[in-house]
Amino acid sequence: MNALSRRTFLKGLLGAGVLASLPWGSPPRAQEPVVIGLQVDLTGVLPDYGYWHRKVVEAAVRKLNDEGGIAGREVKLLVEDTATNADVGRDAFVKLAQRGAGIIIGSQHSGVSLASLPLASELKVVYFPMGEATEITGEAGNRYVFRLNHSVQAHAQVAHRWAVENLGTRWTIVVAAYSFGESHARAWPPLLEAVGGQVLDVLSVPLETTDFLPFLSQIDPRTEVLFHVFPGANAVRFLGTAGELGLLEKMAFFGVIGTVDGIRVQGDPSLEGTWYIANHPRRLDQVPEDRREFDAAFRQIVGVTPEGWEADTGRATTGSHYWYGWEIVHLLKRAVEETGWRSPEDNPDLVRFLEGVEIEKGFGFPQGDKFLRAEDHQAFHDHYIERLEGGELRVVERFPKERAVYEPWADYRDEGL
Repeated sequence: MNALSRRTFLKGLLGAGVLASLPWGSPPRAQEPVVIGLQVDLTGVLPDYGYWHRKVVEAAVRKLNDEGGIAGREVKLLVEDTATNADVGRDAFVKLAQRGAGIIIGSQHSGVSLASLPLASELKVVYFPMGEATEITGEAGNRYVFRLNHSVQAHAQVAHRWAVENLGTRWTIVVAAYSFGESHARAWPPLLEAVGGQVLDVLSVPLETTDFLPFLSQIDPRTEVLFHVFPGANAVRFLGTAGELGLLEKMAFFGVIGTVDGIRVQGDPSLEGTWYIANHPRRLDQVPEDRREFDAAFRQIVGVTPEGWEADTGRATTGSHYWYGWEIVHLLKRAVEETGWRSPEDNPDLVRFLEGVEIEKGFGFPQGDKFLRAEDHQAFHDHYIERLEGGELRVVERFPKERAVYEPWADYRDEGL
């Protein structure tokens, strides 16, 4: 959505009385719940992420309520499906705000996140989108938007030098043509070239593509590293076709962990030997020892085995991503209690508290230490390189959070509240 259409949409909201219909306007009684909204991708192209984000956030809310809630108040969770569609997701955001959510945990889909950002500022809702396109905490963001998980730029920043030194210098980049993929297509080439890499080509593939042969046939035979960004099932189709063409034996296949997150990777020869930049290990035995007890407790509460499967069904987790919602809920508890927040009218206090907040690993934060940068509200945390070996994802390198830091693209502190 361009700037003009955003302004037109927001004016439409105002004309329709959306702001006037928001339920906050006077401080709540002590027993009124803390209302959190979840804008989640239950249907569409990212249902595995939506399934796990909902399950984890619901588990976090149950845990807090069993422990007495937030500041003695019950936590009430409202859920709206985005259908992994920007327009539907934007409407879901409005519905959550109208239903009383002054704090909203957002979509994994970058397009939905980007479409919802202006609403957070207009409606004064504290918004934690999970989309990863760098622009979300860059030129498209605002003072009410915070991201506790990584950005695309952080992925590229942390891994580009390692990848050139360990996988090869001549690269072809192939991405799905949507916000997340396009953000990768912009981020990686200048960093790779700065450390001696050469980007031979960047191919953008329509998101609805199921036949990847025409695109893989264009791969320059000089390629040493094929970097790919596709969601879920399409990633498996892409790699399967690459295997049929014999490309997996000719070059290193390196991608984002979203390629295989939520997928059972065991026994699939098309994935063997492939490399991924990841945010957290799927397997408990690959988690660093200093946070393993926290991750084990988290898994027990949400019903996940040490191997990374849903205990009841054997379904694969989105193990590199599903911790996002758990940690956001626990951060919100800390923010509400430390600021004395009583209603969405106090959201400016939450914003000021969250700007620059430091987070220590613990049962509420099993992924590890991190911090939310004050300028652009972007979090920085440890990253990993994983490789599929013997049918299992195994960590071959861990990067400290400091290595992911890049120059901020914005400073929201200049904006009013």
